[in-house]
Amino acid sequence: SHHDALPIKAVVSTQSTGAPVPRKSRVLYDIIPEVTSKCSNRHPFVVKFTNKVKRVSKSEMSLDGYLMISMDKEISGMASDIVDYIELTHLHNHVLAVDNPDLHSHNQDIRNAMAVATSYNILVSLVNPDPAVCRIDHDVVDGTKQFLKPFLQSIENLANFTYQTQILRYVTLPTIPVKGKDHFHISESNLPHLINPVESKLGTSTTNDINLIIYLIEDRYSPLHIRTKTGDFTPIPSFLSPQFGAVLLYDQRNKTKIDHAETFSVLLPQLKQLLGLKASPSAEITDKEKFIMESRATLVHVLKSIDTLNSLVRLTDAIPNMVIGDHIADLVAASVEGIKLAQAALEAHDFAEALHQASRARDAAETSFSDPSILALLYFPDDQKFAIYIPLFLPVGLPLLVAYLELIKERRKKSKSD
Repeated sequence: SHHDALPIKAVVSTQSTGAPVPRKSRVLYDIIPEVTSKCSNRHPFVVKFTNKVKRVSKSEMSLDGYLMISMDKEISGMASDIVDYIELTHLHNHVLAVDNPDLHSHNQDIRNAMAVATSYNILVSLVNPDPAVCRIDHDVVDGTKQFLKPFLQSIENLANFTYQTQILRYVTLPTIPVKGKDHFHISESNLPHLINPVESKLGTSTTNDINLIIYLIEDRYSPLHIRTKTGDFTPIPSFLSPQFGAVLLYDQRNKTKIDHAETFSVLLPQLKQLLGLKASPSAEITDKEKFIMESRATLVHVLKSIDTLNSLVRLTDAIPNMVIGDHIADLVAASVEGIKLAQAALEAHDFAEALHQASRARDAAETSFSDPSILALLYFPDDQKFAIYIPLFLPVGLPLLVAYLELIKERRKKSKSD
């Protein structure tokens, strides 16, 4: 009961202190989680991750009030020990899934969430299947500004958010709802088919696009419900499409204008799930949720930065004749500096600065790896160069080689005669 009232802080260190990191693992493998045991606002819980190996016989409390975890435990065991003191399994699972996605593939929260990125584009789409029938005043632009914009401003430190609105007309339901006694319903198994006719017209082009779709239901199919696998009906006809977006089937009967307070009270909690939070009926972002989102983003940005830089090193080792320009070297240096500054900020409990530096490090690392001067060389390895140029130069080179050999023979004959 005390945990919810306490501010939560975390310190993450990626600097090795002499202990080697085991093969096939990363900075999250060698972990000493330290969790304070005192429940007071003056002494908040602190979780510390570091590569420093400090073995103890069992989990025990240190003299200064920290929980010490034995290093011979598996990482899942460490996480369960931390949970006894503070509920951060959600954050841990998201971060561990970066290293091993299959490990948490059964976790629906992780499957729902979009990949952590430095920027997102929110696309709010209003789908009107028949404008002649659905003549409701939508005003989707003002509704988005009134409800979505403040929500994004509350988490503007997390990433660079942009949003757009659009109206799609004459997009009908691909699945005819089943008629009941006093309602219509769509089976939960048919929900993915509702997205197919809309997806091709959304205009999204990157993996960082999040779709919020308001689908107007014609009067002939109202009221429309979603029937679950257990045979029950959901209280609100809305569903989440993992790593894609959220869809609300809006009942516009007897209405002259869309109530966007109602629509976004449904879509915003689902947007929170897409951004990595657990399911919640509230559209507000609590301090604890903001901490989890920012911590997850910081850790993933650092891991992705290190991964990308390591990939760049392996790439340059595989292609010896690759020329690394000064601008790429500057980007690599900026990425490394960002990782170090993020670490320093985390140790100082400056989480906003840590997130900023981690995001900067990832952007620099990914920009350096995707530089056109590097990508051009990836498609022309040495064996392909020989295959291309030998047929061109061989017809010219053979006569020159024969002439050169004849010249050597003539000189040898001349030297013998002399």
